[in-house]
Amino acid sequence: MNYAVSVTDTKKVEEIEQSGRELLTYLKKYEGSLNDFTSIEEPPRGIVFHDIESATKLYSTIPLPAYTSRDLIHLTPLLETWKAIYLTTTNGVKEAEDYYRNLEMVDVAEIAAHEMTHHADFFHSEFEDWEEENASDMWFEEGICFYLPRKLLMSPERFEKVMEVERLLIEAHKEEYGEYSLDAFGKAGYRGGENFDYSAAFYDYWRSTRAVASIIDEYCEGDVKKLIGCYREWGDGGEKGRLQDFFVEHFKLSKEEAEALWLHTRVKV
Repeated sequence: MNYAVSVTDTKKVEEIEQSGRELLTYLKKYEGSLNDFTSIEEPPRGIVFHDIESATKLYSTIPLPAYTSRDLIHLTPLLETWKAIYLTTTNGVKEAEDYYRNLEMVDVAEIAAHEMTHHADFFHSEFEDWEEENASDMWFEEGICFYLPRKLLMSPERFEKVMEVERLLIEAHKEEYGEYSLDAFGKAGYRGGENFDYSAAFYDYWRSTRAVASIIDEYCEGDVKKLIGCYREWGDGGEKGRLQDFFVEHFKLSKEEAEALWLHTRVKV
């Protein structure tokens, strides 16, 4: 994949390029593994490696230094930057603090692979069009774009560990951010208002990834291809109605099961 480097601090050029090239080895491996599930006929034109100021203030105003824009992936590849970002979200959860203090490059590669997965052919719209036209179903794309990189790049032990960390973080933050349905993806963070805290931004990514993983484990016999097939069935049918309602009907979920997956609003007793 072609790459470029953009920095506001020129002293970081060498470090960023070196880290970026390391990420490219992960992306090459990931793209090969992803072929077992889907193809990417129109891959991103390239990737721009940034320092955090360049990513979030020069090229964008969103707080997260990882995004896709105009067929280019933008992100910072610096491990220490991501450690600092994630450690602001822990809210006293010791397991999360331990995990993020010991972050590895595979965790950064997961983020880059997430952006690449947005280009997968089983999605029915270009991602930027999807955000505008299918906002209520965006949770699925965001969730599976984290699930697949974790499954394909991480060891089974690390996969289970990060999923447990995020389960604990959801519990730690849900009183502040709420348990609204996933069709309001982004409500807690900058997408939905003025909260630019990293925890608010990540909250629905955590929930969406967990929902996707739970559907695969509990209703697809652990086979992600079955969930992708179900999604394609919805798309081939003209995307009528919300995707989550289609899943509820397809998997014959009870109201309680749907609420547990945040596919309907959870009602507190």
